[in-house]
Amino acid sequence: MRGIILSIALAAFAAFAEESKAIRCDFTSQPEGATVVVDGMVRGVTPLTLYDLAPGPRHVRFELANYEGVDEFMFLREGGSVSKNAVLSPVKGILLLVTEPAGCDISLDGVSYGKTPRLITSLDAKDAYRLLVQKPGYQPRTVEVKFNGRTPLVKNESLVIDSGIIEVTSEPAGAEVTVNGQPRGLTPTKVEGVPKGRATVGIKKKGFEDESRELSIVAGESQTLFVKLNGLPGTMSLSSIPDGARFYVNDRPEGKGPISLTGLKPGSYTIRVEKEGFATSTKTVSLENGGAIVEEFRLDNVMGRIEVRTIPSGVDILLDGSRVGMTKSNGDDGAASEVFTIENVREGEHTLVLRCEGYADVTRHPVVENLKTQTVNARLKRVFTPNVEITTDSGVHRGVLISNTANGVEVEVSLGINRTFPHSEVRKLEFIK
Repeated sequence: MRGIILSIALAAFAAFAEESKAIRCDFTSQPEGATVVVDGMVRGVTPLTLYDLAPGPRHVRFELANYEGVDEFMFLREGGSVSKNAVLSPVKGILLLVTEPAGCDISLDGVSYGKTPRLITSLDAKDAYRLLVQKPGYQPRTVEVKFNGRTPLVKNESLVIDSGIIEVTSEPAGAEVTVNGQPRGLTPTKVEGVPKGRATVGIKKKGFEDESRELSIVAGESQTLFVKLNGLPGTMSLSSIPDGARFYVNDRPEGKGPISLTGLKPGSYTIRVEKEGFATSTKTVSLENGGAIVEEFRLDNVMGRIEVRTIPSGVDILLDGSRVGMTKSNGDDGAASEVFTIENVREGEHTLVLRCEGYADVTRHPVVENLKTQTVNARLKRVFTPNVEITTDSGVHRGVLISNTANGVEVEVSLGINRTFPHSEVRKLEFIK
């Protein structure tokens, strides 16, 4: 009996000794379920624990369908333990998507993947996908995608047309065309890809009334649209320098400027401007549909002028009853005045009156010609017209007041004869109205 117990004890000790030399190897992965291959031999799937690996260098590979394999290297020692965790990355599929027509938008769950033709390499091969392919004027299409690992997948898809064609022409050509508010070129133009249903076609050209047409579009149908555009009336604004000229448009009187004419048809117009004393101006202009012409005519003065010089200076000048100015001294007493010029005098005979206090009026009748100058030189004659009355002890004296100073009152008592009355002799001084 004792021998049996001893044998059992020896066996247990041997088993314990053998276990103490075993190596523990723990293998995990994200995601789980990866196959663990040790030195080329499949040993199970993660999570996995092995005790039977011999000491020394070992190569471990983690493999999982639709994931990139992961390689690890480790060195095992008796009685030790090793843990290896592998993070596996999904294999990306390779998809070439081609459509008829090209240029279709590709999207997945609202995220754009560009336009066809398109090579897509960002999708995980492990999953299945439903790509949305669409283009204006065509029915949208859903493309089912299921990869086989890294094997390239080619998809050729044809979209069914869901639009019509409109051929738009206009008179005149070159009008802007919009379909449902979107620019589609200038007439004549062929507008493709018009969605089926109601379509609004707009035609617009500068100088013409805008036009709009409603069409019913059937998928695959072609329609023709012709529109004759109606021209807009034009405007004309006319003015002159100086103001007040009379305007004639195509020989029709339009009144004194500035004037504004509206509702004019396109075409050529001849404008004539007339003003007394100024040269007639004529110009031909071209008015477009809806155009606006602004013209300012600078008229050339062709009126005459009168130059006046007087002796003495300081003479008032009246032309046809209206005062136009006064001659000025040239700085030399008794000499002729500076020249006084009367501009813009109309052609014909005029009445010129020269007037100065103490002198007799001078009247002349110059005849003025356009673009010419008439010269008037006049010497005014002195006249004796008393304007003051002085009472002294010796009597009453009348004359023209020359000065009133501390020395006395100087008076011209007769033409060319002056007399000074001391203040002590003057009893009364009155001005004669």
